[in-house]
Amino acid sequence: MSHLPERSEKVCLNCGAALHGRFCHVCGQENIAPKESFWHLVTHFVYDIVHFDGKFFSTLKYLLFRPGFLSHEYLRGRRADYLHPIRMYVFTSAFFFLIFFSFYQKDEAVYIKENKESAASILKKLKDRRSGLQKDLTDTGMPAMALKPLQDGLALVEKDITLLERDSTATDQLQSTNGAFTLMSFENEAYRSLKTVAAYDSLQKSLPRNQRDGFFTRKLKRQNLHLNEKFHGDSKAIWKSIIQKFRHLFPQMLFVSLPLFALALMALYGRRRDYYYVNHVIYSIHLFCATFIIILAALWLNTIWGYLHWGTDWLNTIFTLASLYYWYKSMRNFYEQGRWKTVLKYILLFLMSLFIMMLVFTVFFIFSAMAI
Repeated sequence: MSHLPERSEKVCLNCGAALHGRFCHVCGQENIAPKESFWHLVTHFVYDIVHFDGKFFSTLKYLLFRPGFLSHEYLRGRRADYLHPIRMYVFTSAFFFLIFFSFYQKDEAVYIKENKESAASILKKLKDRRSGLQKDLTDTGMPAMALKPLQDGLALVEKDITLLERDSTATDQLQSTNGAFTLMSFENEAYRSLKTVAAYDSLQKSLPRNQRDGFFTRKLKRQNLHLNEKFHGDSKAIWKSIIQKFRHLFPQMLFVSLPLFALALMALYGRRRDYYYVNHVIYSIHLFCATFIIILAALWLNTIWGYLHWGTDWLNTIFTLASLYYWYKSMRNFYEQGRWKTVLKYILLFLMSLFIMMLVFTVFFIFSAMAI
């Protein structure tokens, strides 16, 4: 509400409805003079910020120290005194990820540890691959386009076998096992021998339609070749790029997982007819907001303890247990069920959440690899 005097005319300037008070009962506009001074605009702006902050911090107090209370208030229709859940989620998640990516997850080099195979193991794989290549070359149904890559691949394998039989320490000099990045495994040597997207497209065009790869297989194989072309077969550089892209999709992953998490709650409390899907969504939003704040507090305290050279293991344990207890307490307060029934559903929700996050993370990881 502004501090300007109320108009004497009892007709709304916005919708023309007859007024019975300071605000229009139809559109909600305040019945004040339309002419405003610059000072009033400034004071109105400051008032709105202070009002938002005041409502945010009062809501924050209930969110952290009375788990499940805000969701219950929303369910009962008591909403005017608290910040709307959507606004709270947007503000909290934006602040959390701003701090998280600015101070705790900066883009750094990603080092991939690769297991060093023995010479005997590599030699066995090379001989198996030679047998597969020789078998493919004798296949009369093999397209002519695939013969040259197969012959080149066989020549490289033969050269590497000879080198390795002469010197078992020359594993780093092998050319046919260059350790290139693989988004998916190729099912035959014709595809293994391809080096470019153009070569793959040419091979596909030479095949009959019923022998060509399907849509998703084609997309994955083309992207696999594209990444190896772009990064010159450097698997470490490819993994670094994918992981950095994947890391910056965390906000979107959590946003997508939220309605799925609410679906899991709906499945657990399906017999509660007084709880609709939107109620589970509101509860999930409050739970996610509280989790963001708890994690952020843990990160800040870890930083302070680190500067003081104090151990942080016990601190991490406390915040982990606090988060677990908060989830349990909020479930019990919001859904109002007994202790043991809540514990059982808490465990089931934890397992369902793991499945949801694995599914979402897998989808977004593939998207990260395809988006480079």
